[in-house]
Amino acid sequence: MPPHPPRASTSAALRRAIGRGGFFSLAFGAIVGSGWVVVLGDWLKAAGPGGAGLGFLAGALVMVLVALCYGELAARSTAAGGEFLYTLETFGRFPAFLVGWFLTLYSVAVCAFEAIALAWMLRAVAPMIALPAAYHIGSSAVSWDALLVGVGGALAIAALHRRGAAAAIRFQNAVTYGFIAVSIFLIVLGLCAGHPRNLEPLFAAPANSTWMAGACWVFATCAYFLNGWQAAIHAIEERRANLGPRHIIVCVVAAIAASALFYCGIILSSASTMPWQRLASLDLPAAAAFRTIGPHGIFGTTVLVAAVISLAKTWSAVTWMSSRLIFAQARLGLLPQWLAQVDPSTGVPRRALGVVSAFTLLGVAVGRSAILPIVDMVSLCLALSIILSLIILLRRRRQGAPASYTVPGGTPLIVIALLGASMMVGIAILQPWLSGNGSLPPEWLMLIGWGALGMLVWYARRALQARRSSVA
Repeated sequence: MPPHPPRASTSAALRRAIGRGGFFSLAFGAIVGSGWVVVLGDWLKAAGPGGAGLGFLAGALVMVLVALCYGELAARSTAAGGEFLYTLETFGRFPAFLVGWFLTLYSVAVCAFEAIALAWMLRAVAPMIALPAAYHIGSSAVSWDALLVGVGGALAIAALHRRGAAAAIRFQNAVTYGFIAVSIFLIVLGLCAGHPRNLEPLFAAPANSTWMAGACWVFATCAYFLNGWQAAIHAIEERRANLGPRHIIVCVVAAIAASALFYCGIILSSASTMPWQRLASLDLPAAAAFRTIGPHGIFGTTVLVAAVISLAKTWSAVTWMSSRLIFAQARLGLLPQWLAQVDPSTGVPRRALGVVSAFTLLGVAVGRSAILPIVDMVSLCLALSIILSLIILLRRRRQGAPASYTVPGGTPLIVIALLGASMMVGIAILQPWLSGNGSLPPEWLMLIGWGALGMLVWYARRALQARRSSVA
């Protein structure tokens, strides 16, 4: 194992304030965002309500196996950093730098996307808030309401997290459990008010395809729609003293299972309200389905409000992950050490949090058209980091290092998780290429470009450090 680099000196330690409920809300909050409101129609078109549900259940099974494997990695490395830290301790500084390079872009890009999406969702709830364009970037407009809502939201999230882990986790718990309560109500309402005949045929597919192929596509989308629970792993250093890695991974597994049940429930309940073939062609199909229930479309508005709540919890959870990832890289010498400073009164890495907030505001300024391609590109990185982490775990096991928690089923289960994750991620990565008639997808080109830029930064920084050392 490569030597562990010395940690940068910090003024204080991260505050240990997260209990079981907090780890569940971080994991669930980062998994379920607001995308389900938009893409529910695509899931239905691909395989029908039954096929889409089976795709999510299969994806949840793979993700649960992966999470169990992450539990052993977390037991071996109980500091903040997640995949970056596991790579550093196993393969050394340069591979760890590249992992951190991609995952940092992922997390801050998602924060910026959530800021932009918040304005879009609020406009869907209350169209009267729409304001004219402030300026254009290329052919895309950036509106005043998007700027005001995005900047206001970014400042509010930053202020919340600056107060400390306890305040941030109270907010995370409130919005997560509130969202779950509203979701249960809506799912039960849709199933009771709808009719089973609207679900027929339960399994279907577009022309020139099969429902099984569609279910495989839904399974592949789980690389994104059942991902993000790693936010809880990045918070492991802030667990309460009475919690171990086993307790945390139980919370993560419960969050993955709850997320899959939510997706299956919202698919079936929405499709029960009207013939699903008609529903799949509507804009914001989840909201459209519930507008058919109750007076004045009130429950359709409730769906959109639930999506806004869901977006807030995802934004907060990914902000947590982003700041801790930057903090971990700085503490271990791969980013400037001033980013590793922790506020002694709150236990928050405020400078790392400030960097996340600054990039979020930059994302709001450049607008949705610039951020969406970046999010699509770096989402592939998060999916690929799963495969890398499983390979790391197999290597660490061969080295014989003990752990306080080990994967149930041992190495065979890790191999099964690796095969399932490789299938899921492989389909997800190849899908843009297949749908692009063999041309290189823009996500791939951006991935290669960002990786090349990271290598240039790495070697330029090494050359600068060598020059400074020779002068000294």
